[in-house]
Amino acid sequence: MLELVIFDVDGLMIDTESVWKNAFDKAGDKYGISNLGDTLFPSLIGKRLEDEQVLLDRLLPSDIQDKLLNEWRQIGLSSLANKVPVKPGLYEMLDFLEQHHIKMAVATTTRRDLTEQRLKKIRVYDRFDYVLCGDEVTKRKPDPEIYLSVLKKMNTKAENTIVLEDSSMGVEAAYRAGIDCIQVPDIIAPTDLQKKQTVYTAKDLIEAKDYIKENRV
Repeated sequence: MLELVIFDVDGLMIDTESVWKNAFDKAGDKYGISNLGDTLFPSLIGKRLEDEQVLLDRLLPSDIQDKLLNEWRQIGLSSLANKVPVKPGLYEMLDFLEQHHIKMAVATTTRRDLTEQRLKKIRVYDRFDYVLCGDEVTKRKPDPEIYLSVLKKMNTKAENTIVLEDSSMGVEAAYRAGIDCIQVPDIIAPTDLQKKQTVYTAKDLIEAKDYIKENRV
């Protein structure tokens, strides 16, 4: 019986990926490099920190790398401070789970202050029973620590839980935690490995809700 649904945030509940992609284009244009949103950004999604740096060193000139990345962060953060775009089906999913008295939690690699700011801006922060952020755990996804910590806090077994994720790192973290995962891919399409690590691939949160309704409630 389903007792708990755990949500990722960026790329799953809010459309941050498109914001950061656009920010890369603007930052790249400033430093004379076109289409970074289409070339560099997709390659960074889901990468471990050490792998990100290897990629950045290969694709960005060393003399402008720090300046360009700082510009990118400032553009992205400024955009998200003004408007946080919501993914289709989020409110319908939350309404559905509340109607069926299913607990809801958040497990995100984003730090606490930004997570609270964004979730409050779209008026969903108070709808979750528990929120765990990246600066409150010691290991990042794909390590299962964050999901195992949520299970412990919520006193819920893995078999009574579903994770909603968009990224390959999040999918792997849920898989390693032994929790069924529904992937709602964002910019990067799922590979055969992600398809094996999940119970379902949904085009959006509405389709994910329908799957839960038909198979777990």
